Amino acid sequence: MHAFFLRPESPGSTLEALVYEMPFGLVFRKAVLWHQRKPHVFRNIREISKDRENLKWNFRCDTGNGLELEAAVDGQGRSLHHVSYQKTDCSGSFDVANNSIARATVSIRRRDGLVEQLETTNGAVLEMTGYR
Repeated sequence: MHAFFLRPESPGSTLEALVYEMPFGLVFRKAVLWHQRKPHVFRNIREISKDRENLKWNFRCDTGNGLELEAAVDGQGRSLHHVSYQKTDCSGSFDVANNSIARATVSIRRRDGLVEQLETTNGAVLEMTGYR
């Protein structure tokens, strides 16, 4: 997923998150939040909920320095579509659900307890496989 959060009196923020299942049961999990011109890397994404059928994903993660993040991405709506991708080894294809005009809400909690909310109604992209 990718989201851009326009912030009128501050630089915009972006969040990119990826959970990717690899061979041999390995799972790659990483999120990067660019906020106030600084990157914050999260490697411990924990899913709260995932609804492939309705294209919704909620997750939580934190950094070692006390920054906590919770995200909710809603990919429902008229721009939701399904595409078929070719596997890299050309052994077949797989289906992907995509919405490039999705909604996203992010809560950022700092070590001092301050919570900041970021929201976009159409500035997020969510893509999921395995929905059928």
